[in-house]
Amino acid sequence: MKRFAALLQREWMQHQRGWTILVALPLVVVVLAAAFGGVHMDLGDDDAAAVRHPGPAALAMLSVLGLCAITLVLAWGATLLQTPGLARRDVQDRSIEFWLSLPISHSQSVGATLLTHLLLVPWAALAIGLAGGLLVSPLVVTKAYGLGAWWSLPWPSIIGALVALWLRLSLGVLLATLWLSPLIVGAMAASAWLKRWGVPVFVGGLAIGNLVLERVYGVHALSAALQTIMSSARQAFIGAGGGRATLQINSPREVDTLLPAAAQWLLDDAGQALWAAASPAFVVALAVGAAAFALLVWRRQRGS
Repeated sequence: MKRFAALLQREWMQHQRGWTILVALPLVVVVLAAAFGGVHMDLGDDDAAAVRHPGPAALAMLSVLGLCAITLVLAWGATLLQTPGLARRDVQDRSIEFWLSLPISHSQSVGATLLTHLLLVPWAALAIGLAGGLLVSPLVVTKAYGLGAWWSLPWPSIIGALVALWLRLSLGVLLATLWLSPLIVGAMAASAWLKRWGVPVFVGGLAIGNLVLERVYGVHALSAALQTIMSSARQAFIGAGGGRATLQINSPREVDTLLPAAAQWLLDDAGQALWAAASPAFVVALAVGAAAFALLVWRRQRGS
């Protein structure tokens, strides 16, 4: 475990500046916009104004959710774009001989890289986004309704909903990464073996292979598999319950009354996401991802 922790620390030391900028940039931009900008609300007593504009609780939740979503998308998107190049990093910087000389297994080296970039960084971005949203919410709510409105928010319901959201999205990142592992790790393996041509060959191979199977042989297995992977990865985040568990919000003002039910809905949706993972398609996705991981380890063992 000490050796594996050292590998994780290596990833942090190499990428800490870029990761820090990615997770801090949305918070800085939103804080500056909230501090120097204006939040104007039509606080009329008519029913139309009540429907059009969110109340203090809804505005606070929107601030937290917006910053959390932006931070998570930036961090996770950046790591996904970066992962194919990580397969050849040690060869490119000529440090492969050093790492091969250490008493560390190849699976540990590859596993630490994947764990850090695909899970730990998105999880950290999610936590920072939620915490940053809580820091921004007083500025936004105070600008619109005054400081007293922020103090009078239903904090037990808000905190409960945010904790449930953190657990749900953390599970979503894990499940979505596992669903997408054939594509993510497959692109890395192609890059490791074919170098700069790896990703184009991988993407082109999927596209051409799917075209040949459909047009020549009338087989839609590859397109169906890709569609299943993408839809399952999307539902791994939110909406896994489909029509069986819904939380309908018809107007912003309904957020105040739906907050107590939000936590239970998120936990139920997490259960549905886990249930969806107990399927043959998920097992096949894990098997293909494991095969691509084995190709990465095998390539690293060759040391070139």
